[in-house]
Amino acid sequence: MAQFDAFPNPVPSQRRVFPLVISLRSDLIPAASDAVIAPLAPRKQLAGVAGRLSPLVQIDQEEYLVLVERLTTIPLRDLPDRIANLARYRDALLGAVDLLFYGL
Repeated sequence: MAQFDAFPNPVPSQRRVFPLVISLRSDLIPAASDAVIAPLAPRKQLAGVAGRLSPLVQIDQEEYLVLVERLTTIPLRDLPDRIANLARYRDALLGAVDLLFYGL
């Protein structure tokens, strides 16, 4: 698993609202049993929410908001099927993490 890989949400009860999740753990951190993830919500469901804390990304022509303030962990074994890598949004994603933790 690479940083910024996106996966289908492994939690069935959350898939309707948050169909995807993104891995935010650095590739420099030794392998662990858990991934640090944030959910992705379709932009059309959360109009007006996009901002520095909720960066906008695109996967297969669909726009999603990355809800960094909802960070959580999940076992790696629950994320077997990578569907995209969102490293092209690295600056916006790290900016959201910095804002969440450091107010920068």
